[in-house]
Amino acid sequence: MNPLEIFNLKYFTIYFVFALIAFIFAMYVDVKKKHYNNISKFATAVFFAIIIFLFGLRDLQVGSDTEMYKWMFLTYNNTDFGIQLIFKYLIIIMHFFTNNYQYFLLTVSMFYLLVIFWSINVFLESFESNFLLIGFAFISVFFFRQLGINIVRQGVSLAFVLLAVSYYFKDSKNVKTWVLPFIVAIGFHSATVVILLLFVFIVLVKKATLRFYYIWYITLLCISAMGGSILSLGTFLNYFLVIDSGKADFYVKGEGAGDYVTGFKAQFAAFNTIFLIIFSLINYKILKNEDENYKMLLKYFMLISGVFFMMFQIPFSDRWGVMTWVTIPFLMAPLFSVKNTSRFAIPTVLFFIFIFVFFNIYNNS
Repeated sequence: MNPLEIFNLKYFTIYFVFALIAFIFAMYVDVKKKHYNNISKFATAVFFAIIIFLFGLRDLQVGSDTEMYKWMFLTYNNTDFGIQLIFKYLIIIMHFFTNNYQYFLLTVSMFYLLVIFWSINVFLESFESNFLLIGFAFISVFFFRQLGINIVRQGVSLAFVLLAVSYYFKDSKNVKTWVLPFIVAIGFHSATVVILLLFVFIVLVKKATLRFYYIWYITLLCISAMGGSILSLGTFLNYFLVIDSGKADFYVKGEGAGDYVTGFKAQFAAFNTIFLIIFSLINYKILKNEDENYKMLLKYFMLISGVFFMMFQIPFSDRWGVMTWVTIPFLMAPLFSVKNTSRFAIPTVLFFIFIFVFFNIYNNS
């Protein structure tokens, strides 16, 4: 077996065991109406720790960008990091201790998983749900592994975005606690500036109802289906799309994109729309449209989805997709709560297992 096959075997084994335990906890939630979150949190920590070492100690053949990150770590003095200074200084600090790139990959993996764990912990301080089932939802979605072994800077950045959102939900008046994670997130990946701007827009325009965001979502989806895209903005795209220097050609002209297919992606549009329907049902049927934090996250999902649809005509548009998908576990969290009179946890766990299996088959076909 080659290194990638060995990695996949280990990853699928970890997932299979995690799925079994998640199913057991789902039964406790649905049948006994208990979260057992102390045990749940410990079990999640064990699984996340195992995944940290799996991702961090991966072979260079695992992950299309792993070789690039090795090169970036060893030649950081010759690399333009733009505004992604926190990532640069992380590399510099690492060089004080070691020149071994493997420790660097391990450190980045620790940031990715531990910050997600931290964000779940903070999120549950303002929303009652099962810790392990939310953690299981994260590793079930198809982009989780890609953020851990390929686009790792964006993975860490989005983890800090989740932390920022969680702290906002906990105490929106304590500005420092949620703005600081956003700054750190941008320091790892410059495109996160877009997320911050959208989040600030939602906060400032609180009077805008969900109807506005549904119209936004449907309108941009239709424009994208008819061939419209962010490219219509012309030279302004160079500033809106990428903030650090030297990246415009990479995204707009597709330099280095290889065989990446651009154009309207019906599979992504359908994926987001299916989840939007689920989230809408949760908001109106379960939460009775009364949870302001949930509505804010739903607004963000629709707002960033619209941006994502407009990116279909440029290479690597899926890297904008993960900005929408990363919120899925939090938006599904109400289904893992003992407060529900109906039993949603078990079917939701089975749904996430289906997603994991389906996309692993789809991506390998």
